[in-house]
Amino acid sequence: MTPISDEVLARYLARLGVPDRPEPSLTTLIRLHERHVQRISYHNLDIQLGIPTGVDPVANAGRLAGGEAGYCFHLNGAFAALLSALGFEVTLHRGQVKKGSALPGGVAFSNHLAMTVSLEGRRWFVDVGLGDGLLVPVPLQPGVVSQPPFRFELARTPWGWRFTHDPRGSFTVMDWEDPAAQPQDFAEAHHALSTDPNSTFVRRFIVIRREAGQVLSLVDCVLTHIDETGVQERALATFEDWRRELETTFGIEITASSTAALVNLWQRMQHRVSAARQRSWSMGQE
Repeated sequence: MTPISDEVLARYLARLGVPDRPEPSLTTLIRLHERHVQRISYHNLDIQLGIPTGVDPVANAGRLAGGEAGYCFHLNGAFAALLSALGFEVTLHRGQVKKGSALPGGVAFSNHLAMTVSLEGRRWFVDVGLGDGLLVPVPLQPGVVSQPPFRFELARTPWGWRFTHDPRGSFTVMDWEDPAAQPQDFAEAHHALSTDPNSTFVRRFIVIRREAGQVLSLVDCVLTHIDETGVQERALATFEDWRRELETTFGIEITASSTAALVNLWQRMQHRVSAARQRSWSMGQE
């Protein structure tokens, strides 16, 4: 992996609240991972606003160092570049996130950039790009993982590994292959996810942030909070409420120049909600 510059490294670490260059240790890996998912939200705002992005880890490390974010290809790619620059042994893998009951094994469509780290004589599953996934890295070994409010499971498979999400999570499983992958292996999937009208990332606005003991998400206009007590949902009724949540809950910086585009996105989401209600009403009349 092409190394990131010292200047990008320093700004990236500063965004994670780490003032000095840390040593590549397990303590460092855990701290950086936890701060990453807490401070840098997972979202598809660029896709919703029609802003093109790529899968190059170095470029995405620069984007994150400058205050931006994204989804798995951006977040995990950038984090891999950061860890590599600090001296960690990082391997990228082709992964596939799947939802539903029919879950064939393996990776037919690499819609997820998965990552492992070899450290202190063992491998670790590291992922800051699953949205409501891991809070901290876990040893790469079969078994149940408890990271409240969720419980996950890791299983060895013929193709590599399967990560099974909590039933309340945003997807069902994520499979990934053992062989190492290269950043360009994800370019085709990123293009499809960013442009295909049938892609969830094109059809819906999604932002997620992980916290210790809780998960916060916003899908279009519905804000969801999950913790050990249950699931709470609240529909945001005004643009100002929605914008306030983006800024305060999810840490998305909104500038004067981006406000007009966000107003347009809000109006499109309202149209989608209205159309869905109309379809529901029509079906009820049949």
